[in-house]
Amino acid sequence: MKLSPAPSLAELATNESEAYGSMHQTTSAGVGESSPDMAGDGVGFKPVAAGETFLVTVCVVCCFVICKSSYDIMKKWRGKLDVYIIGSGPIGLTAALLASQSSATSKIVMYEERTRAQLMGRSHQIMLDGRSVSFMRKLGVDFDNLEGCWEKDRFYTRIGIFQDYLLSVLQQRCLPEMSIHLGTKFTQQIANTIHGSTKQLAVVIAADGLRGSSSSILGLSDEFLILPCKAYGAFSAFERSNQPQVPTPDTRVRKLKLDLSAFGTEFRVPDIIKSSFHLKVFGTFRHRYMSLLCDKTESNLVRQLRITSDPVILRNIFQESFNNYRCKGEARMTDMEALSMRCSNRLTEIKLAHRKEAVAYVEDEHLIVLVEGDAARNLNQSLGFEVNLGLRGIESLGKLFQYLSMATNKHDILKALTLKVKHTTRLNEDIIRTKITAELKQTKTPSSSEVKR
Repeated sequence: MKLSPAPSLAELATNESEAYGSMHQTTSAGVGESSPDMAGDGVGFKPVAAGETFLVTVCVVCCFVICKSSYDIMKKWRGKLDVYIIGSGPIGLTAALLASQSSATSKIVMYEERTRAQLMGRSHQIMLDGRSVSFMRKLGVDFDNLEGCWEKDRFYTRIGIFQDYLLSVLQQRCLPEMSIHLGTKFTQQIANTIHGSTKQLAVVIAADGLRGSSSSILGLSDEFLILPCKAYGAFSAFERSNQPQVPTPDTRVRKLKLDLSAFGTEFRVPDIIKSSFHLKVFGTFRHRYMSLLCDKTESNLVRQLRITSDPVILRNIFQESFNNYRCKGEARMTDMEALSMRCSNRLTEIKLAHRKEAVAYVEDEHLIVLVEGDAARNLNQSLGFEVNLGLRGIESLGKLFQYLSMATNKHDILKALTLKVKHTTRLNEDIIRTKITAELKQTKTPSSSEVKR
C-alpha cells in the first residue's frame, strides 16, 4: 500500500484558515443559499445555466424565423411576374383568374381575336364535373349567379354565358394591373414586345385552341405525340334551329346492344367475345351531339363497324339511339334530319394528341411560355368533357407562379418548370389510363337493352 506524505505545519495552518473562512461565509449567507463548495459541485448553478441556454436558443430560433420570413417577403416583392394570356376561352379566362389571385403577379395582359359579342354568341354547351366546379369556386365563381343547370355535382351551361361571366369577374378586380384586348389578334409584332428582365420574369400562356397560331409565333414546335386510349368510338352532330339553346343534362346509356343483322350476313356471325356500346347524348336542344364508345375488343361486330364502307350503318345507329333515349318532350329525329346529320363513317380508335413541347424557357428574354387547353392536348373525337381536361392542366399554375416569383437563378426556374412538366405528363397518362374508362362507367343501363335496325 502506498502512503501519501504527511502535510507540513504551514499547510495545516493554511487549511484551517480556509475552512474557517468557508464556515463564516456559509453562516453569513443565511438559510437557503448555497456555499461556494456547493456551487463548485454544480448544485446551485445548473438551473441558471440551463435557463440561459434555453433563452439563447429561443432568441436564435426567433432571429432565424424573422430573417427567413423577411427574406421570403423580399424575394416575393422582388420577383413579381408579368403574365400574358392568349385566348379568352374557358381555359384562358380561368388562367387569368388564377393569376389575379396570386400574390406573385404584378400585371396581366390578355389578347383575344374575337369581340365580346362574338364570345357571348358561342352557343355550344360545356359540362363542368365535380372537380372542376370545386376548382372554380375557389377562384370566386358563384354558380348561383350563372345561367345553367345541375345534375348531381355536374354543372351545364353555354360556353358564351360562361365566358361573359368570367370576363365580368376579371374586370371587377382592380389588382393586379390588368389589360384585356378583345378583337385583337396575337401577331409576331405583339410577340416581339413581350419580354422579361433580370428581376422580373414574363410568363406567356397560349390558350387559343387547337387551330391557334400563338404557339408557332412564340417559337414552339407544332409536333404532337399521338397515344391510343384503348377504346373505339364514333361521333355525330345535328342542329335544330327551331329549338331553344337551353342547357340540358347529358343522357348516358351503358351496355347498349346493337342488332345489325338486317345489314348483311357479316353482322350475323355469332360472337364469342360479347361487345357492348356506351351512348352519350349531350348539348342543348338546338345543337345535339352524340358519341358511341366501346372497349377495344376484337369482336366480330366491332371489327365490322371498323372496316365498313357503308356510312348508312352508323347513321342509322345514331338515329335509332337518339329516338329511343331522347329527353322527355324532345321530338324524334326524322329521316330528313338524319340525312343532314354530320356523322362518322365507321368506328375509329380514340386517341389523345398532346403537344411534344408545351413548356419553354427563353433565357435571353427572361420569358417562359406555357401551352394550355386544346392547344396542348385534344382527343380526335368530341366526348363532351374536354373543358375539364383543360382545367386539370392549369390546376398547378398557382404554385408555379409562386415558385417562379421566388426563383433567384436559372436552376430555380428550371426546377419549377420541371414540376409543371411532371404535372402535364401525369395528366396525359391519367386521360389514357382512367378518363375514358370512367366516362364509360358513368353511364346508366338503358331501359331497352337493344337498338335494332
